[in-house]
Amino acid sequence: MFEIGSTLREARVRRNLSLQQVEEDTKIRAKYVQAMENEDFDIMPGPTYVKGFLRTYSTYLGLDPRIILDEYRSRDMPSNEIHEPFGGVSMLGAPRSHRRRNTIVVVAVVCLLALAAIWVLGEKSQPADPTTEPGVLGITSTSPSPSPSPSPSVSTTASPRPAKGEVRIAATEGDCWIEVRQEDADGKVLFSGTMKRGQSKVIMGKLLWLRLGNPMAVRIRVDGVRVGRIEEAGPIDFLVRNGKLTRID
Repeated sequence: MFEIGSTLREARVRRNLSLQQVEEDTKIRAKYVQAMENEDFDIMPGPTYVKGFLRTYSTYLGLDPRIILDEYRSRDMPSNEIHEPFGGVSMLGAPRSHRRRNTIVVVAVVCLLALAAIWVLGEKSQPADPTTEPGVLGITSTSPSPSPSPSPSVSTTASPRPAKGEVRIAATEGDCWIEVRQEDADGKVLFSGTMKRGQSKVIMGKLLWLRLGNPMAVRIRVDGVRVGRIEEAGPIDFLVRNGKLTRID
């Protein structure tokens, strides 16, 4: 057993790096870098993010990330995470019970649709009751001319467009830690936290700074326009300006 924090700190000092320089190079906030060196993991977003930050930081310092992560896991840390925060999500890794449940649901829906189709076809094929037909009762009448059906009215009201400066973030592929600030990295915090898979959030602002911990897990729309999928592991910083999302290197 060795000290994770002192190992990281000594490696940084040997390379003559400041906390601010580490933050600029790795995009990990300086307070989280210092928390890793002090082994104060409780102030970080969660165990999955701790492992992601430890991997990024140890690799940046030229250390073997496997040794650092094995030591972290050996300290009775939670081991039931299904996926790493920066590795994306794959349906192949879903629990078998979930796949079985999904299959049962699909089969049930197909059966219900088939029963509904059979019932509709049966109703259409039923013969009319002969005792109620006019010819059987001796009643003759001319068929009334069908009245012209009213022309459908066409609505001229357009669908509401997203407001200018609207940024919509949806966690469609997995959990993602997100921080949003006004204007730049030192601006007012508008949102900071972990979005669970299936959640979405709308943030308004003409100039916004974003940091995404797991960008491959989210889909983003700016002013209603969908941004292409981000295929890189995080954390990554972005700037929203004039309806465009730009990565900050």
